[in-house]
Amino acid sequence: MKFLEYWIYLILSISKIFLFSMYAVTHFSFSFFVLNLASIVVLSSWTLLLNRKKRNLILLVLLFLHSTLLVSDLWYYRYFNDLLSIVLLSDITQMSDVGGGFLTLIEAKDFLFFVDLLFFSLFLFATRHKEETVTQKRKQVFAGAGFVLGLAFVVIPLVMSYSNEEEWLVGEPISNMREYYQLGFWGYHGLDFAQGIGSFFSKESSLTKEDEQRIRKVVPDTPSTVSDSEKPNIIVVQLESFQTSVIDHQVNGQELTPHLNALKKEALFFPSFYHQTHEGRTSDAEFITLTSLYSLKSGSVYTRYAAENEFDALPELLRNAGYDTAAMHAFKKDFWNRDEVYKNIGFNQFFSRPDFPDEQDIGMAVNDEDFLTTSVELAEQLKEPYFAFMVALSSHTPYTIPDNFEELDLTGYEDPLLKGYYETVHYVDGAVGTIIEQLKQKGMWDDSLIVFYGDHDSGLTQEESEMAQELDAKTKMELFELDRQVPLFIKPPNSTEAGTVDSVGGQIDIAPTILDIVGITPSHMLGESLLDETSNLTVFRDGAFRYEDLYFEPDLTSPAGNGSCYEIDSGQKVAIKECSEFIETATEQLYVSDLIIRKNAWQQIKTSE
Repeated sequence: MKFLEYWIYLILSISKIFLFSMYAVTHFSFSFFVLNLASIVVLSSWTLLLNRKKRNLILLVLLFLHSTLLVSDLWYYRYFNDLLSIVLLSDITQMSDVGGGFLTLIEAKDFLFFVDLLFFSLFLFATRHKEETVTQKRKQVFAGAGFVLGLAFVVIPLVMSYSNEEEWLVGEPISNMREYYQLGFWGYHGLDFAQGIGSFFSKESSLTKEDEQRIRKVVPDTPSTVSDSEKPNIIVVQLESFQTSVIDHQVNGQELTPHLNALKKEALFFPSFYHQTHEGRTSDAEFITLTSLYSLKSGSVYTRYAAENEFDALPELLRNAGYDTAAMHAFKKDFWNRDEVYKNIGFNQFFSRPDFPDEQDIGMAVNDEDFLTTSVELAEQLKEPYFAFMVALSSHTPYTIPDNFEELDLTGYEDPLLKGYYETVHYVDGAVGTIIEQLKQKGMWDDSLIVFYGDHDSGLTQEESEMAQELDAKTKMELFELDRQVPLFIKPPNSTEAGTVDSVGGQIDIAPTILDIVGITPSHMLGESLLDETSNLTVFRDGAFRYEDLYFEPDLTSPAGNGSCYEIDSGQKVAIKECSEFIETATEQLYVSDLIIRKNAWQQIKTSE
C-alpha cells in the first residue's frame, strides 16, 4: 500500500481528537469528523513530497505535537470548559503560584494520548529498510490532490457560514467552543494563533460610529448623579471558591457555615445569585463585580486590558463621590497585575502581603482570619466615607489546610479535594464570624453597607463527582445551579431588614446594587440593581442565561440562537419560544462588553465629545 505510514498517521491523529471528545464529553458528529480529517490532511499532505526517512520522522514529531496540544486542551477544558488560546501566554507567569490546583486535573488515562507514539515508532523502525517505489511526480499528485480535497472540505462550510452571515464568522464570536465546532481542532487553533499574533503587534482599531451606536443601544448615555444623602462606609468581602451549596449544608451533623447561616437573620441573602466568571476565575469575579462588565472569552481582563483601559468602575465612581478607596489582597502585589489594575480603576490604596502580619499561611497566602481582622484595622485608618474591598484566599484550590486548623469529622468522604474544600470553607466561615464580631465591637457594623459574596465554584461540581452525588445533583438544572450559584449577603446601612430575597442576579449586578443603596446613579454599567422591581437577565460567557424561572443553554455546535430552554423549578425542557426573546439580548450584551473592553470604548467616547 502506497504511503502506508501516512495513512496510519491520519488514523492515529483523528483517533486522538475522538479520544479528546470522549474524555471531555464534547460533540463529535460525522461532519465534525470529516472537518477534522480534512484539516489534518491540509496540514500534513506536504510531507508526501519528502523522502521516506524524512517523512516518517516528521510524521512522528507531528503526532507528538498533536498529542501534547490535545492533552493540554483536555486539562484546561476540565477546569474551564473551554480550550487554550494563545492570549493565555500573558497569564503564564501567574500560573506557578496556583499550579497545585491544576495538577488535580491530570488523570492516568490521559497518557493514552501518547501510547500510540511508541507503537508508531516501533512500526517505523521495523519497516525502516522498506524501499520507496513512488516516483516524485506521483508524490506531487498525491500531495496536491490531498491538499486540494482537504482544503475544499474545510473552506466550503466556511463559505456557507459566511453567506448565511453567521455571527461567529462575520462578527466577534462570544465563545471559543463555537469556533471549535465550526472550524475543527486545528482550524480553531490556527485562527486563534493568527488572531493572537495579530493582537500582539497591532492595537485595536478605533471605535466606529456603528460601534458607538451599538454600545448606546445596550448602555444608554445617562449622566451619573450623586444624591445628597449621607454616604455610609462600604465593606465588600470576596470569598474564595464559595458555592451556595455550602450554606445551610451539614456534613456528619456538623454545619459547614454556621456564621454565614446566622447572617441570614441580619442581612439580605440572595439564593438565586450566580457567578459569571470564565477563564480568569478570581480575577474575573473582581473585574465583573467592580466594573459591571463581562469577562472575556479568552484570558483575563486583568492581564490583557485592565491596567490601562478606562472602565468607569465602582471604586472610581465612589472616589468621585467623596469616598476614600482601598483594596486588600494578602498575596504578591503584582499577582494577576493587581497593582496596576487597582490603581487604574480607582483605588487610592492597595494593601498586599507586606501589609499583613507574618502569621501562619493557609494555602497561598496569610490565613483569612488574620487577613480580614487586619483589613478592618486598615479600613479604620481610611478617611470616611470609605470603600474597602477585601479578597479572601484561604479556600483556594487545591484546598490544603494545616492539621491544627482542621475541625470537621469527615468520616465516609473519599475525595481528598472535597474533604479539603469542606475544611477550608468551614475555616473561612469562622473567619467571617470573627470579622462580623470585630465590626460590631468597633461600632462599624450598624451604619456600614457590608457585602459578602462568593467568587466562583469549587471545581468539584462535575456530574458523578462526590459532591454532586452527596447533594443528589443529577438533572441538568441541578448541576447548573450547583456549579454556578454562589452566595451573596448584603447588609444595608442602618437597617434591620433581613431574610431571603428571591431576585435573580449575577456578579455584574453587585456594583449597580451598591450604588443604588448609597444613592449614586452610574452612567456606564451593564448590570442592574438587585433591589429594584425589574427582573434581571443573568448572562454567562457562552451565551447561556437565567431569567426569572427560565434557563437557556446555547447549542454551540450550531449557529447562534439555537439551544434549549428549561424551567428552573421543574427542571423540564420547555418550548424554545419561552427563551427566544432574550437570546439576542444576551448575545448583544456579551458583544458590547467585549467591544467596550477591547477598544477602550469609554475613553474613546469621552475623547470624541
